[in-house]
Amino acid sequence: MLGQGGSMEFVDGPVTGKNYDFLVVNAAATFTTLTGTGGEDLLTAYAMSAKSVSAGIVISGRNGGKITAVTPSVGSVIGYTFL
Repeated sequence: MLGQGGSMEFVDGPVTGKNYDFLVVNAAATFTTLTGTGGEDLLTAYAMSAKSVSAGIVISGRNGGKITAVTPSVGSVIGYTFL
């Protein structure tokens, strides 16, 4: 991602009001919030409620949508946004 003209940020707490193109799990993570474009509950859509996701997994919005809010209760992710 470096040098691709986008931005990235480390996320280990609640984040809202973003438009991430995708997340990469940095350290095994469990989420309490994962919201997509239009308020879609991605935890339900992806059957991820109360489940741990391994480091290296890539999570994107559905059908070309963005990720607008994320809260990892355990672990961390890196949020990527293309220009």
